[in-house]
Amino acid sequence: MTTAAIESLNITTEDEILPLTTAPVGSPTSLDGIESIGDYLALFGADLIRRLDEEYVPLHHPGRDEPLDILDHLKRPLFSAQAHVVTALFKGYQKNRNQLLVGMMGTGKTAMSVAMFFALISQQLSDWLNGVGRVIYMVPNHLIKKTKREVGILLDKRVFEVTFLEDYVDVIKLRDSRKMESKPKKIEVYIIARDTAKLGYIYEPAATWVDRTYNKRYIRHGEEVTTSRTAFQGWKCPCCGGQLMKLEEGSIVPLEKSDFFNKHGKPARRNDNLICSNKVRLYKNSDPEKDDYRVCGAPLWQAKNKDRRSFSGEQRPPGGVAPRKVSPADLLKRYFKNKFDLAIGDECHELTGGSAQAHAFHVLMQCSKHALAMTGTLMNGYASNLFELFYRMFPNRLKENGFKWGDVGRWVDLYGVREKVTKIRKSDKLNSSSNGKPRVSIKEMPAAAPQLFTDMLSDVACFIQMSDMFEVLPELTEGPMFVPLAHDRKMIACETSIMRRPGTKRRPSKGMRLVAPSWYLERNLASVEDRLRDAVMAELECGQSVLMGSLLSTLLSYPDVPFNFQGVYHPDTGEEIVSPDYRLSDRVIYPKEVELIKFVRERVKAGRKVGVYATFTGKLGTLQRLQMLLEERGFKTAVLESDIEGPEREEWISQREKEGCQVLLTNPILVSTGLDLLGFPSLFFYQTGYRLSIVRQASRRHWRIGQKNLCETVYCGYKDTMQELAINLMAAKMSAALALEGQFSQEGLAALTEGSGGSLATELAKRFVGNDIAGVESAESIWGKMSIDASKLAVVAAEPPAEQEEDDVLDISNDHDASAQLESSSPIQTFYAESLQAAILAWAKVAIPVDLYARVEQQLSYVEQNVLKGYAGLTAVSVSLLGDYDLVWDKASSPSDDESLRRWVYNLTVKPAVERTKPSATGGNSLELLVEGKTVKVKTKKVYNVTEGQYAFNF
Repeated sequence: MTTAAIESLNITTEDEILPLTTAPVGSPTSLDGIESIGDYLALFGADLIRRLDEEYVPLHHPGRDEPLDILDHLKRPLFSAQAHVVTALFKGYQKNRNQLLVGMMGTGKTAMSVAMFFALISQQLSDWLNGVGRVIYMVPNHLIKKTKREVGILLDKRVFEVTFLEDYVDVIKLRDSRKMESKPKKIEVYIIARDTAKLGYIYEPAATWVDRTYNKRYIRHGEEVTTSRTAFQGWKCPCCGGQLMKLEEGSIVPLEKSDFFNKHGKPARRNDNLICSNKVRLYKNSDPEKDDYRVCGAPLWQAKNKDRRSFSGEQRPPGGVAPRKVSPADLLKRYFKNKFDLAIGDECHELTGGSAQAHAFHVLMQCSKHALAMTGTLMNGYASNLFELFYRMFPNRLKENGFKWGDVGRWVDLYGVREKVTKIRKSDKLNSSSNGKPRVSIKEMPAAAPQLFTDMLSDVACFIQMSDMFEVLPELTEGPMFVPLAHDRKMIACETSIMRRPGTKRRPSKGMRLVAPSWYLERNLASVEDRLRDAVMAELECGQSVLMGSLLSTLLSYPDVPFNFQGVYHPDTGEEIVSPDYRLSDRVIYPKEVELIKFVRERVKAGRKVGVYATFTGKLGTLQRLQMLLEERGFKTAVLESDIEGPEREEWISQREKEGCQVLLTNPILVSTGLDLLGFPSLFFYQTGYRLSIVRQASRRHWRIGQKNLCETVYCGYKDTMQELAINLMAAKMSAALALEGQFSQEGLAALTEGSGGSLATELAKRFVGNDIAGVESAESIWGKMSIDASKLAVVAAEPPAEQEEDDVLDISNDHDASAQLESSSPIQTFYAESLQAAILAWAKVAIPVDLYARVEQQLSYVEQNVLKGYAGLTAVSVSLLGDYDLVWDKASSPSDDESLRRWVYNLTVKPAVERTKPSATGGNSLELLVEGKTVKVKTKKVYNVTEGQYAFNF
């Protein structure tokens, strides 16, 4: 820290730097004690907040300013937090043309957008009743009906009208009606589906490929000889007739045949083949050197007519009328520029790349005076993901900072992290000109610099979290549930009869299923893992492996559906990696399925409905398997398939609820945006996958405005498998993604500045191959540090764990107090048992809340490790050589209030940190990882390039 920075904070410099305010207990008191950003903020946070509050005055302060009066005229009043967000956006439009609304799933972004355009249009006139204007929505196709319904709920039907633009024909009809040329009489709301807006015609080259190759035949020594000579070969412009050229490495070269087609032989539009760049002479002077020229600029692509010629250019016989289709976004750009007052794009996190949907939203922004982009998950982890969205919304800002369209690399250098890895083979027999030449790869890491928030988001974005809506929302609890692969072998009865199948033996009328033996799944999964790991390691020794994707999908799906396993084969050679013989029986029931059945039984018994998510659906048939098992036990289920069209899904779910559906099974991607699952307050991720944005969106479908029941979200996976690693990494990535959206934590800031080692899928595969699963922080501890407290998980039934028929699972109900603790006159109690685990269970029965007993029992091995390592309030004393233990509990050293006691117990059940051992050095021609920063150094950790304008902190 510089002297000027210290003086700006009014901090004195003597032997140590002291803050103006008193630091919290346990926090560092000088710069020597600072080890992380959290310690720095604990020391100087109060002074920084005071200075920021004095120097940076927000446009709207919820504690000081009142919301807009016009919002009182809505049919359904907004909640306080929503009204303040709308007011802040309204004031922001006085300075910015476009803005962002980043709100957690369920905060009511659609309602806030309706109130936003109502206020923006109405406040332009003196009398709000005469406020008229035009608004266009671009939403996912399954939200068009919901958007219309939200408009009707908030606004009086006499002041608005809604029009759906279903295809380009509706846009042409709107043009021909001349409605847009006159002043509107109401608030006109136009809604177009995102998939519809971008649909256009297929392009084909308008340029012509000319090949003037001549063959000459003659007789030489009595034999016929054929020679060929090429007079001209290249692409000809359809307008000027000149040969098409391109700029390559500083020189102009002709376009080749492959420049218009990709490797599959299909047309490919690129930046260098869109228009003709030839210079055309104007013939104003007889001397060519003195004459003027212009750029031809003729388009080199046209709409494909299937009756005229094919992709290859060969003539086709006429077979009917050619299809007529054009992108509605292109028609809006042509006829309705600046005709709309506001363009609103929903779920804009899916419009961040260079896709046709992103281009369509850009066109709608150009047709409107103002634009609003809404999303619940702004960032997917990579800084480059935001470049094109920001450039389309705030082009002047990025141009002032020196960015041009396509400068993604420079953007990543400034606001992200890129890693350069060089792999070399150490051998005296190889030199730089042979295969010993270093292999260099550069890739972007999933991280974003904190200055991205201050430079790009601070004055154009409004953030709202579900924590701001707690005045109207029930409590949400979420956390992981890890199921051991081994399970007790027993028979489980089915309440419904199983019909006899043709060609099989007679079965009893009351179905019974045998739980898989403890070794059955565990042994076969271990064999599959070993074979995949060996195959990947063998490929990595020779270079890059193409089996990473197969390894990831197989190890995530095999434990859940081993009965549908078809084997693993090499994608290039077809070689068998894992035999289909590892396919297991579908007649038995597996441990994870048992836990799901118990989970559903307890919730249905308490009068709650359950939503079950599975990622590996389709051919694997996970949803159909779970539906069969649940229906065997008398539960009424429904499966939401992908063949249900997007606009019909909301109505379909509502109809199933009316029919009495108790369990809804679906792939989370089908309900990840916009849909409400208010009737299913318990969500169970049977499979999570590794797509963070999908998991974040789907996990909040029940915790929304209008929910009256307590909500819970459970992430289930097999213990000590790839599924546990995926959930742990998902929790870490989620903490980092929340930091850019306003939920800052020490871990999130660290992830933003340091990166996390690659995409989630790549990180999973690499950690598994390297057997580095233990180096990942557990999901339980990460969720305990986030805003939602996973330690408050409770049980529905108040029965003690010992009386339950089956193992306890993650449950929910009203909180239990800690009044059941054993009263004693002495603050110190001793619990004796033949083993430490038995002593811990005896202590837990009398010392902790009853709803946390199940967690202590599940994580008993972790509790034992923490006690032996040393835990405040608990001391383990070995009293004999036979393993007998005394567990001493000091009440005075443990928390007394209920909230602190719960956190104390929860931290006791978290897996203790394990130091990772360094790999031993190996001889021979081994691969060494060389990471380059500004200078070449041999490192075991990543070294990042700190560019100009960035700061490097090394605490």
